[in-house]
Amino acid sequence: MKGKTSAFIFIVFLFSGNILFANSADTTSVKSDSIKNLTFNGLFYTGLNQIGFVNWAAGGETSLSGKVGADYSISYKKNKFRFHHQARLAYGLVGYMDKRVEKTDDKIDLLMAFGRTMNDKWTLTGLITFKSQFAPGYKYPDDSTLISAFMAPGYLTLSLGINYNPVKDFQIFISPVSGKFIFVENQELADKGAFGVTKAITDSAGNILVHGKNVKGELGLNLVTSWKYNLMKNINLNSSLNLHNNYIDPNKRNRWNIDVDWDNRFIFTINKLFSTVLYFHLKYDDESKTTKYAVNSEGKKVVVSSKPMVQIKESLGLSITLKI
Repeated sequence: MKGKTSAFIFIVFLFSGNILFANSADTTSVKSDSIKNLTFNGLFYTGLNQIGFVNWAAGGETSLSGKVGADYSISYKKNKFRFHHQARLAYGLVGYMDKRVEKTDDKIDLLMAFGRTMNDKWTLTGLITFKSQFAPGYKYPDDSTLISAFMAPGYLTLSLGINYNPVKDFQIFISPVSGKFIFVENQELADKGAFGVTKAITDSAGNILVHGKNVKGELGLNLVTSWKYNLMKNINLNSSLNLHNNYIDPNKRNRWNIDVDWDNRFIFTINKLFSTVLYFHLKYDDESKTTKYAVNSEGKKVVVSSKPMVQIKESLGLSITLKI
């Protein structure tokens, strides 16, 4: 039931923007001015990389990797009403011939904003964001230790605040009080207290008496920025930054620990079909702990440390892209 509930939340979020927009329009006819008020931008890409070794003295591992993704946005403006929906989706795999298959990328990042303009630069805005992933993740090369899954974690943030748009391709949204919900719908991870939820209560033998909770609520400041910039004729930068804290953290010293999610894409356009994308993603989440393991003298894997750390992801590759 929990899995079905999570899937339902995701599907409703994904499509509700289009449903709300359709309801706001005239269902009997499509007016030309309505079409002019609607804008769509999209970047859809796929890439494939292969490397092989035969009797290579320096060593190496034959692999085949691929990645697909989509970045798109839909905006609608009419009178003082504003609606914006943005999505960043990606999924990538690498296979080491007959040995194993690992994930290289997995992202669901959705945003919806509803606003009423006060003047050319300021808009009263309601913002909804949802972040998760498509498939289970493991502590590779160990494919038996599960560390994440769809809706484990899942982040849903509801905010009401002010959006400042001083120039065309830069905007900043700030909400002094926003609700953030952390979902861990995989019970194995919830019992471990993964991603900050309350972990299971166990007896002295390690048997679970009360299962861990699947949801945690936070209340805090939410700041979101978005910036698009043409560095050169064929080089574009898309950057977004999200900051959030938790006013109600039980540990008062942690209440101004800022969660950071900073996404950057440098797009080097070669021609209409091919481009190179340099992707840099930095995250810090006080509730998301990085666990390091070691093998003891008895050959058993033991936890050496488990603490929040700066997380960095970087990739560079040639892609077949379609821009709309």
